[in-house]
Amino acid sequence: MGTPLSARRAARYRPSTPHLLLVALALVVSACGQSTSPTPSASASPTVAATSTPTAIPTATPLPTPEPLNSAMLDHRFTVLIVGEDVDAARRARGYRGDNTDAIMVVSASARQKKVFMVSLPRDNVNIPLANGQIWTGKVNAIANSYGMDALRQAMETLYGIDIPYYVKVNMDDFVDLVDAVGGINVDVKTIVRDDRWGLYLTPGRVHLDGRTALYYSRARYFDSDYARAARQQQVIHGLAAKYSGRKTMVNLGQLLGTLTGLETNLPLDDLPTLIALARRAARAPYVAEVLTPPTYALGWGDQHDGRGWVIIPNVEAMRAELRRLISG
Repeated sequence: MGTPLSARRAARYRPSTPHLLLVALALVVSACGQSTSPTPSASASPTVAATSTPTAIPTATPLPTPEPLNSAMLDHRFTVLIVGEDVDAARRARGYRGDNTDAIMVVSASARQKKVFMVSLPRDNVNIPLANGQIWTGKVNAIANSYGMDALRQAMETLYGIDIPYYVKVNMDDFVDLVDAVGGINVDVKTIVRDDRWGLYLTPGRVHLDGRTALYYSRARYFDSDYARAARQQQVIHGLAAKYSGRKTMVNLGQLLGTLTGLETNLPLDDLPTLIALARRAARAPYVAEVLTPPTYALGWGDQHDGRGWVIIPNVEAMRAELRRLISG
């Protein structure tokens, strides 16, 4: 590969307020997010003193001026890289340090949030063009572990030939908590989904999934393929979008904040109201979901007998043409 990229990882923005967290979660679930804070408990109410005090004469209090929205952000395409990391607390306890980003998805909302597309890249793609002109010869799911999330974001920009300003990363524990926080999600199972490792067996039809089952549904692949798994991941993202944008959805922010240990994002802190507006608009937009699979988006696939195992050689020009089509459409 020549001289490697700088190993310095990009700065990690940990959401410090529930509002930023909700925006990050909204973009994780395909740019949607409308949540209601839980009602305070009665025990949290202040105690009223028994002594009598004069009643104050009400005075007019001006309402706070709403923060203006960033019209430039709303009037331009908004694109974010969404990444799922194959690690959780149980794997960490066993000494696992691979931290592969097995789910790699770009979500893009058009100007004024009229349309949304979701594009997933299978993890076995190799020979990825990097922002510095070099080629990453390993599998794409190892870039972030070696050089950080911003390096992966830039690599996806270079591969697709589009601007991807933002990224959001979650791990498997976060994923489970995201689903359970809204009481589970509904998905339309297309075929029998089975994985004996987890006792997973789902038949076609409308199915309600809790967090753990949604994770298994998103990870199962031995009975079909990585491509079908990526499509199921998109289904789950859409199912989360439906729940997080529902007006009846109740989210326990305190509980959620305490569980999302792997959340990492570079979303701008200064544009929270605009991001929330963008997320809510995009939640109502029609969307297109696609997995970039062989043969259309590959020059070759299989074991190349070069020590890398089963890989996909990407057809970069075909991928770029498809992303241009989706953006122009």
